[in-house]
Order: sequence, then C-alpha cells, then structure tokens
Amino acid sequence: MKLVWLVVAILFAIGELMTTTLTLIWFSIGAIILIFLSNIIDSILIQIIIFSIISTSMLIIATKKFIKQDKNYKYNTNLQAIINKQGIVKETIYPNKIGIVIIEGETWSAISYNNEIIEKEQIVEVLKIEGVKVVVKKIN
Repeated sequence: MKLVWLVVAILFAIGELMTTTLTLIWFSIGAIILIFLSNIIDSILIQIIIFSIISTSMLIIATKKFIKQDKNYKYNTNLQAIINKQGIVKETIYPNKIGIVIIEGETWSAISYNNEIIEKEQIVEVLKIEGVKVVVKKIN
C-alpha cells in the first residue's frame, strides 16, 4: 500500500505544480503521512478516511491562515506607489495640456494641479492620479 500512497502523493504534487493555489499540496502531504501510517493500519477504508481527514484539515487550516494574512496586507500597486513621489518634467506642462514627467525612471503623462505652466526640468510632486495621467505641482 506504500507504493499506492507514494503514487498519490506524486500525482497531487504534479497537480500542484500546474496550479498556483496551494490546494493540492495538502493532499500530497496527507498521502506522504499515510505512507508511514500504512505500516500500522491494514484497513484500506480506514487509511482513505484518515487521508481525507488529514488532507482536508490541513487545507482548511492553511487556507484560513493565508486568508487572514492576506486581509491585513495592503497591496501597493504601481499607481499608489508614486503618489507623493518627486519627478522631473521632460516636456513642459501648459494649462489644460498634457506634459511628460519622469518618476522613478518611468515616463508618465502629467497635468498641472493649478493649471499653471510647469517648465521642462522643473522638479514636481505627484498629488494624485486621474485616469492615466498624474496630477503634479511644482516644488519650490
């Protein structure tokens, strides 16, 4: 029976490699545990029940733990990361017109917060994002 549980463990491990959800790995671990328990337990039905209980329990416990950790994590997307950052104007920003700024090495379309002219090479601060443009103001 050890060989059967080894094959089950390998199949679940291969299945896990094809996904990114960390769900099948617990069944693989359950099968590995049953490789050792099959020395003590002769009944195949009891082995299957123990496998189901162990694997499902580990899945539920691990999933709850990961979800709890994920709820507390604030994702910092590229958009959120550039707010309050400084950049350099590479193409003059005219009132109600789009200019170009470089922020942390990335090129962004930009508009002026006060509809003022912001000259090329001026240092600016990102206040917010509107659509695909950053809203900037001069730093004096």
